[in-house]
Amino acid sequence: MRHPFMHPGLAEPRTKEEWRAYVDHTAPPRPELPPYSTYEAMTPDERDDFNDARDDHHSALALVRTSRMQEIHQAIDQRIRVNRHQAAGARRGIVIDGPPTIGKSTAVKWFAADFERRLRRRHPERFEPGYVVDGYIVDYCPVVYLSVPAAATPKDLSSSLAHYLAIPNPTRGTKSSITSRVLDVMRLCGTELVIIDDAHFLDLSAREGRIVNDHLKDIANHVAATFVYTGVDLKKSGLFLEGRGASVRATQTSGRNTLHSMSPFKINTTAEKTEWVKIVLALESALCLYQHEAGSLAKLAQYLHDRTSGSICALSDLLRESAIVAVHTGEEKITRPLMETVEISDLAQSAYRVTVKAKKPGEAGSRSGSAAG
Repeated sequence: MRHPFMHPGLAEPRTKEEWRAYVDHTAPPRPELPPYSTYEAMTPDERDDFNDARDDHHSALALVRTSRMQEIHQAIDQRIRVNRHQAAGARRGIVIDGPPTIGKSTAVKWFAADFERRLRRRHPERFEPGYVVDGYIVDYCPVVYLSVPAAATPKDLSSSLAHYLAIPNPTRGTKSSITSRVLDVMRLCGTELVIIDDAHFLDLSAREGRIVNDHLKDIANHVAATFVYTGVDLKKSGLFLEGRGASVRATQTSGRNTLHSMSPFKINTTAEKTEWVKIVLALESALCLYQHEAGSLAKLAQYLHDRTSGSICALSDLLRESAIVAVHTGEEKITRPLMETVEISDLAQSAYRVTVKAKKPGEAGSRSGSAAG
C-alpha cells in the first residue's frame, strides 16, 4: 500500500523495488465529464477536487508508441531470443544512440516493463516468495535497470548495480569484489535483461575509456543476459572507441553490440506526416476538456512540429501543460494562442525561435498548419 504522504508520481528506478513499482504503476484514470451545467453548479471545493483529478490525468498523458519505437522494441526482443540459450560467453547487445529528449529511455523502459509482465504471466511461480534456485531462496529479478550517475567509474557502476539488487554494503570492497557479488546475484536471480541508461555519463575519457570498456566486457562475459545501452552521441564516445581523441581504436563493445539511432521525428514524406498527425490525434483523444474540438490539434500539426522540433517528449510536455492551463484558465480547450503562453524546455524553445526566424513571416506553423496534406 502506498504511504499516505508519498507523492503518486514515479521517480527514475534505482532499486528492484522501485523498478517493480514502475512496472505495476497505473496512470490516473480519465475522469468522466459531467454536463457542463453540473460542473458550473459544483461547490468551489467540489470543482477544485474534480479539476485536480483532471490535472492528474493530463499530467500522466503517455507518450505514443511510434513506428521507430516499435522497431527498437522488435530489435531488442529479437536479440533476447537469439541470446537466450547461447553457449557461455558474452552475448550481443543493443546500443540506442541519439540526441537528448527524444524518448530513448522511455522506449527501453516500456520494452523492459512489457518483457517482465510477459514473464509474470508465463512463470508466476518465479515471482512468488520462497522461489528457490540452486538451494538458495532468491528474489527473481529478470530485469536490471540502471541509470548511470554522472562521471561514473567502473566501481561506481558495480556499486549502483549492487544497490539496485539490494546487496548489503554495496560500496564496501574493491571494484572486483563488488562486481563478483553482483555477478553471483544476477545469476541466481535469473537476470535476462540489463539496461544501462544514460551511458554517456560513464567516464569515457581517453584515460578511463579502456578501463570502462574492459569492465563492461567483464560483466557481459559473466552474465547470461542481453545488455541494452542508451545515451547521447555514443557512436563517437569512449563506449565504442577506447577514449576520445585522434589515436583511439574501436573496442570490443562496438564489435559485440548493434547500434540503433533515434532521431527527432521528421515530416518530410507523406508517410511521416501521416504518422505525426496520428501521434497528435492519439494524445488529443485523451484530453479531458469541455470545449476542445476533436481534431483541432491535427490542423496545427505543422505548428506542433515547429514548436517541438519533432521531439515526442517535447510534444507530450507541451500538450500536458497546455491541458492543465486550459482547465485552470477556464478556456477548456487547447489553442495555438494558449500554447504560445506555455514555455517547455529551453532546448525546444530555442529551436523554435530558430525555426520561426528561418521561415518567412506567417509561414512557421501556419494556422492552417496541417501536416497531413
